[in-house]
Amino acid sequence: MAIPRRGLALATFWTLVQGAHAQDTRDQDQQKQDASQDQILDELEDLRFRVDTLEDELARERATQSSVPQSASVFNPGITVFGNFLARWDDQPVFLDDDPAAERVDDRFLLREVEVDFRAPIDPWADGVVIASFESEVPNEFESSIEEGYLVLKKLPLLDSAPLGLKVKAGRFRTEFGRLNAVHLHDLPQPSYPRSLGTFLGAEGFAQNGVSGQFFVPLPGEEQSLEAIVQVLDGGDVPVADDLDGNQIATLGHVKYFRDLGATSNVEVGLSGYEGDSDHQLLGVDATYKWKPLTAGEWHSFLFGGELFASLLDDPALGDDPLGYYLFAQYQLTKGTYAGLRYDRAEELEDETLETTALGAYLTYYTTEFLRFRLGVEHTESDVDELDGLYTGLLELNLVFGSHPVEPYWVNR
Repeated sequence: MAIPRRGLALATFWTLVQGAHAQDTRDQDQQKQDASQDQILDELEDLRFRVDTLEDELARERATQSSVPQSASVFNPGITVFGNFLARWDDQPVFLDDDPAAERVDDRFLLREVEVDFRAPIDPWADGVVIASFESEVPNEFESSIEEGYLVLKKLPLLDSAPLGLKVKAGRFRTEFGRLNAVHLHDLPQPSYPRSLGTFLGAEGFAQNGVSGQFFVPLPGEEQSLEAIVQVLDGGDVPVADDLDGNQIATLGHVKYFRDLGATSNVEVGLSGYEGDSDHQLLGVDATYKWKPLTAGEWHSFLFGGELFASLLDDPALGDDPLGYYLFAQYQLTKGTYAGLRYDRAEELEDETLETTALGAYLTYYTTEFLRFRLGVEHTESDVDELDGLYTGLLELNLVFGSHPVEPYWVNR
């Protein structure tokens, strides 16, 4: 059957439309494909740029690390230097060791001490401390010594943790007798050690070679704690047992009880005992009370404390069980300003009938924990003629270079 011309025309037109649509679809697909390829190329170019940038930065970092030596702190200990300077004015002659035949030390400027403190963790088991001291009792005359050098074991062999938090110290260290003996000169709340402490433990305190064990005794509640320290030491080198041989063993024990009395105050009480042998013994009791308000706690605080020394001696060269004690109080006036008092009484170690008392008032100002100024005035009355009626004015300057160790109990910072 023949197809009409009109129908043939329509069929031809429809075929052309479909062909055109197909071509258009192919064109659109090609455009999308081209666009997708362009996008991929752009992203690849961006990735190449980022990779090149990172490689440049890595190269610069490697170059920097290769040209700059490793930080000294990676292998070296933390180092702190303390300097303590004292100026004094006296209304009568003062002699070294209270001996009129010795050199005078009144009305002098004196760089009393420079300490270099090295501290570092040795490994997960132990820490190390070495403190070198350069001391001067007479201007321009210095003596060097290792004041402390010891190892602290924080763990014990074959144990995952030390029982009762036991820490073992071995080496040379300031002994844990009482409150202030373990404190270095630059950290004292007054310009000097109390005379009573100096009488029984030495003018600069008692340090000795030995082994020390510190542990905590569990107590109920979180408001109290009990710490005990047992030390086995070389004999001698302490005024109450100075003549003992170093190969004799001396022992020292200290028990410290701490308790919170509330949200703003606490108390600490300690008992100490030292035995060189049965003829040379020293007992001590110390106590410290601290108040620090909840509000403005960085601006105000109050501290009161003291320590008693009781000797038990059977030595013809020493007195009949001389005693000594001191009391001190401190009030924080502002964030950096502290006012304090100290009363000190001591019987002479060689003759308990000779007694010396001293009363001092002090004003301390911290610019920061690295710099401290202190003014003081002291009055001494004594059965020792060279000390009786003495008035002394003091200016102390303490400075710290380097990292600052933990500050003592009586400073709020």
